[in-house]
Amino acid sequence: MSLILGIFISLIVVFFPLEIVCPIIIFCFGLSVSIFFQSKKDCKFLFTIFILAFLSRISLSLLLYSLVFLRDGTGLLGDAWSYSENGYSILQMWFGGIRDIDKITVNMIKITTSGNLGSYDFWNAIVYYFTGKSPISIIFINCLASSLTVILIYYITKQLYNEKAAKISAILTAFWFSLFTWSVQNLKEPLSIFLIAILIWAILQLKIKFRFYLLFLIIFSSIALKELRMVSFLIFYAMILPFSMILFLWKKNRILFIFLTVLIGLVIAMLVNNYLARFFPKNQNNFSLIEYIYKMRTYRAYGNTAFLSNLDITNPAIFMFFAPIALLVAWLAPFPWQIGSMSQIAVMPEMLLYYMLLPAMFLGWRFIMKHKVREGGIIIVYIFIMMLVLAFIEGNIGTLFRHRAMVLPFMFILVGIGLDKMRFKITAHN
Repeated sequence: MSLILGIFISLIVVFFPLEIVCPIIIFCFGLSVSIFFQSKKDCKFLFTIFILAFLSRISLSLLLYSLVFLRDGTGLLGDAWSYSENGYSILQMWFGGIRDIDKITVNMIKITTSGNLGSYDFWNAIVYYFTGKSPISIIFINCLASSLTVILIYYITKQLYNEKAAKISAILTAFWFSLFTWSVQNLKEPLSIFLIAILIWAILQLKIKFRFYLLFLIIFSSIALKELRMVSFLIFYAMILPFSMILFLWKKNRILFIFLTVLIGLVIAMLVNNYLARFFPKNQNNFSLIEYIYKMRTYRAYGNTAFLSNLDITNPAIFMFFAPIALLVAWLAPFPWQIGSMSQIAVMPEMLLYYMLLPAMFLGWRFIMKHKVREGGIIIVYIFIMMLVLAFIEGNIGTLFRHRAMVLPFMFILVGIGLDKMRFKITAHN
């Protein structure tokens, strides 16, 4: 099969333009990756789930691109189109001799299509440097990254519990509607989730046995995550790792655990406060982390899906009222009674299934905390810190719903464990 793919790629490189060749190469590379899983112990399931996840994503991405292209001639929706246009504009400036990133950023502010310029715009530029202006190439890379994430989630779950739970987690990750939808577009979520999954998987493997290639994966993924999504990088290393390292005290000394949690939380809040203060006017003496959260929520609160946007959370009393409600919204929104558009109607079946799976998730959480806290504590910490961050800085349910995809695959690890434990209890009872 590898020989056939090699001959096929050689022929298309000669006879087709780069914009067509590169997506085909990425597609063929994805198929060749599937061959690797045929040599593994769980080869039949891994091969099947990867092929189904990859081919279904490729098929839907081509269909969606074609429909959007016929409608408005872009092939991309919303932010996906903005990232693509920004990336190509950055590349044109690079070819025009403008190599200073600050100058590129200043010039792009005037013509940007999304209102700001971020690292993902530069990622689009890097891809276009090799592929020409080929949005399909970027989309296919996202499809491949999401399909590989399914395999990583399988291995993480299997390490923490068993094969049956791992299969459940992998299937949910592969075909969960919103995750599937984001993965077939030109958005940063698929790559971000993939990199975080690599980090967590490699860290768990290091706890079993040290391998240099795992260290390389951690370093590479950390650098890539920093460049792609600085916020996720900072949260992972400044909050998730420190808290997961002390979580093992939960079973041994809960008083010490609570003390260290509060202490580390205060230190992190102070450091973040000092870091963020650099980006605010020097004469703003009353700057605080709460003020930053308020500004972020206000900036993101737009449209009919804005929530709790009128609350002045810089007032301590109002903040105490706001915090638990924001957390509830972060976990459960959008709610069934908020249906106001076709897109909101489309996500309701997913949300109803999500509500049904929450008991299994907490059952999986209970198992990790009781039996696997040293290994799986990082999963618990990642989920709850990310949900806390989303609750505080997101002021729009639509954006919250999309960014919650960063957490869902790791929730499915707990869900897989919880559902298998439920099955075991039912079987034992019968």
